[in-house]
This record gives sequence, structure tokens and C-alpha cells, in this order.
Amino acid sequence: MRYELKLMDTLSGTGCFAAFPGPNLSFSEVLTYLEEHPYDEFMHRHMLDMLGKHRTRKIQKLIKEIKGDPKKKVLAALIYEAAITHPRLASLRAEVEATFDAEELKEYSPTLHLRSHLLEDQPLHNKWTSLFSDNMEMHEELPTIEEAGIEQLYKPEDLPSKDFTTASTIREQLANESKLPPAKERAPIEEVTANANKKLEAIGVFMGPQMRQKGCLSPFAVLHHWMVDNRTDNGSLSNSLRAIQTSYGRGFTFEQACVSCSMEVAERVSSYASIGKSGIANRTSSLPVSKGSYAEISKEVPAINPDDLGLEAPYEGQEIWWMPAEKFDGEKHVKAKVPVQHVFLFCNLDEQNLFSGLSSTGLASGNTMAEARLSGLLEVLERDCNTTTPFNKERCFTIESEDPEVQKHLDAMKESGIKVWFQDMTSELGVPCYTAFAVGKHGDINKGGGCSLSGKRALLSALTEIPYPFPGPPTSEIPEGLPVRKLEDLPELTTGSADGDVMVIENTLAANGFAPYYVDLTRKDLEIPVTRAIIPGLEIVSDLDKFSRISKRLYRNYLDIKNLL
Repeated sequence: MRYELKLMDTLSGTGCFAAFPGPNLSFSEVLTYLEEHPYDEFMHRHMLDMLGKHRTRKIQKLIKEIKGDPKKKVLAALIYEAAITHPRLASLRAEVEATFDAEELKEYSPTLHLRSHLLEDQPLHNKWTSLFSDNMEMHEELPTIEEAGIEQLYKPEDLPSKDFTTASTIREQLANESKLPPAKERAPIEEVTANANKKLEAIGVFMGPQMRQKGCLSPFAVLHHWMVDNRTDNGSLSNSLRAIQTSYGRGFTFEQACVSCSMEVAERVSSYASIGKSGIANRTSSLPVSKGSYAEISKEVPAINPDDLGLEAPYEGQEIWWMPAEKFDGEKHVKAKVPVQHVFLFCNLDEQNLFSGLSSTGLASGNTMAEARLSGLLEVLERDCNTTTPFNKERCFTIESEDPEVQKHLDAMKESGIKVWFQDMTSELGVPCYTAFAVGKHGDINKGGGCSLSGKRALLSALTEIPYPFPGPPTSEIPEGLPVRKLEDLPELTTGSADGDVMVIENTLAANGFAPYYVDLTRKDLEIPVTRAIIPGLEIVSDLDKFSRISKRLYRNYLDIKNLL
């Protein structure tokens, strides 16, 4: 089947895409295809969209026609999912629940909709999700448990401790033991940009020239359209996917913006995979794929336990596809395996999904593999901070700087009426992380995030990521009473080299019981280092929706804010 990726919506400056079949298929043609290939997620979601547009009477007729028919389990699962996910079909939910068995039908769907629906405590998580969404997305103040009128989610004694070994402590230990490598300057920006563009042009991914863009609070910003066309031959599936995408680059100089954009294109082009019977195609490393349960795969080699990934529905021992990776075990890097679906973007394999949706978090490119790994680790740490830290005005501040270029930009925004403020999101691990806010006149909260061993770099990254036009309309005022912090006073834990920074982060994670995994995604025809970093035990799904499971660390931080611990 041929699929095309299309932009459906844009949320917080991030595009939301869906894959659609290239041929214009009828309802019966889609159903016939799915009965032969029930785990084709692209077609399954397309059919859910089709069902959501049906009149309720049409759906009721289908329910009666297929009731008790053992050959119509796929359609029954689709109708059940449509009734619990499409608001306009909500009136059919009681009838669907009385007619079909979700426990049986969950085996006929690639999505986790029914698996999540069957969780007895999901309604309670949904109530807390609504509360945290209002706080983290709309800056509503968090109520106490009594004020909220919601049952307690976890007992305080069951919550994890905040007693972590921080990155600052680990860096000091490594320095005292003379284990850190010497400082090493990165390659010149112009050289990296020229090399990346030359290689990307050679494989023909660019669509048109690089262009300026003004949709963010960065002094300089550019974008570039590009295209990939991949093929998957996996299990019973034989599909192709064509995608036209856009990558962005931001920076305090035009050169920084250009290199950022080019390296993001290299990262994203490498994050789409052609997968055949022998494994992942066109990679510098051999990446065969194998199918099995976690219990089976982990007997052969260290593997990620899916239940350590903060899943929205528990892993039930399903057979899924796995691929080679490396794991840092606290002392050295060893061979390991990770789920393929956790590595590539829009990965449509013949298996059930572990996630309702997975972002690009942990994907990164670099001039060296160490640079790529560092960026990937920092992305995962940033997502974890964003997922476990409620909005708290007590941790917010404004900024000033001794750097003339930075202060010039801050002054220019202020003169335009654009008021920016920040929240310290740094977690127990102690790696500096910040969120920057620009609140529109109508209350729309535009934000960007950044994480780095350099507090200055993390904060400036957050600032330039805010999807608010500059020059642009004035924002709302900054909340009263926020303290002013000097940019140069933020924590500075960098070692002067990517290898040293990776060492600090890896050892910080290991000291706290976490083990990072890496997959080398470098393309053979591109030869620009790209990796996917994965840190089991940290949170990676930050979108709060009907499938969300409130983590114990988020709940603990909420209780801490309300002085309830």
C-alpha cells in the first residue's frame, strides 16, 4: 500500500501529521485490506477517521450486522474504538460496550485504545490529567486534593524520593579523579554547514532553497523543505511512505541558524526508515530486525523492558520487532536491543503499538557521534522535566545578561512589547532545564524549552524556540513580582567537550539507577552521525490526553508544591 504523510494541524509550533493511503479507497476496500492486515496502523487510523464521519444510524446498523460474527472482529474493534474516541459517536458508547468484548477485541487492533479503555483506574487518571493540563498548559493554579474533590492517585509512602545524585556532584567527582577528557573545540560552523548541505544535496532530499522565517523569538531563523520516500516490507505488510517535511534552524547569528537547520534535516531524514526482511536499509551499521517478546529477546542480550518506558497501557508480552543498540551499564557500553517502533518516525510495522504516539525526542545529529549522543540525551532529559514539573510561579523569573548580543535582543523584544519570562524546570538530576513563556493578549501561552549542562545555553535555546513572531504584536504583561536572574549566574557544568559532557550525563544517570540506550542511525549515503537516545525510567510522553498516565514523580512534585508531603 502506498501512503502519503499530510499535515493535519499545528500545536505549539509543532506540526501534527497523519498518513493517508494514496489510492482513493472505498469503505469496503479499506475494511477488506484491514481484515488481511489488521496491524497496519496507518490504514487502521484512516478507517477510524472514516467511521468518525459516519452518521450514528449507519454505525448502529453495522453493529447489528456484525454482532456475534467471528469474521468481523477487526470491524468490531474499529467501531468500539470509534465510539470511545470520537465525540460525535459518544452516544453509541453504551450500546457498543454492551455488544462487544473489549478484552477480546484488543487483539485485533494495533492501537492501545482498547487496552487503555480496560484499565480500571484510567478514569481517575483522566481526572488528574485534566487538572494538570489546566496547570501546565493554561497556567491555572493547582488546587489541593480537597479543593479538587478528586480521589488521591498515589499514597505518599509509595512515591519516589527526591534524593538524587546530581550532575554537579558527578562532574566534580570525575574531575577530581582526572577522568574527564580534555576540552575540545567543535568544528567551525561554516565547515559543518557546508559539509551537511553538500551531502544532503547529493542524496536529493531538499525541495527548494532555504528560506528565512519569523515565526519564533530568535534573532535569526530559517527553514528548509525536504522529502523522503521509504518502503517497508515487514511481516504481512508491504508499504511505502512519501513525506514532505519542514525543518527549522534558530540562533543568535545567521550562521548558527543555518547549521541548526541543516543538521536537523540530516537528523530527520535519518529518522525515517526503509525496512526489509534483512533489516534497516542504507545504514553504516548492520541493523537486522527480529520479532519476539521482551522475555524472549532479553534472554539473548540486554533489552529495554517496555514497562520501563512510561507506557500509557501496560506491556502484555506482545511479540514486537527489535533492533540492535548500545547500552551504558554504568561502566561500559554493551550490545543491547530496543523496540524498532521506539526508534523511527512514523514506523508502521506488523505489530501492536506500545505508544499512542511518539515524538522525535532523543533523535539527534552531530558532527561526531558524541555530539549526537549529547544532544539526544539532553532532549530526553528536557522532555522528562517538562512531563514531571507542574507550572509553578515560585520557580519563575526574568533574565538580564552581560552579553551585549543577548541583552540587545532582550531589549529589542521589550521595545516591541514582547515580554518573555522563564521557569526553572531542572529535575532531581540537576541538569539545567528551562521553559520560556510569551503569553499573547488573548491568553495563548507560547513556550519553548531547553536543556544543557550549560544553564546559559539551555535558557537561550528555550527563548529562541518560542513560536511567537518577532517582530510581532505585544504580549501580555509578565506576572508581578518575578525575580531577575543574571544569565551568567546560571549553573555551568560543561566540560568543554562533547565526550566529557556525555560522560557526566551517563554517570549521573547510572548513579541514580538509569541506563541510557543508543541506536546508531547514520545513513550510508549521508555519513552524518545520527542517533536515537532512550533512557528507560524517564518520562517521554508529555502530551496530556485521554490515554495519559500521571507519573509518580509528577504527582510527588504536585504534593510538594502544595506542602502535602
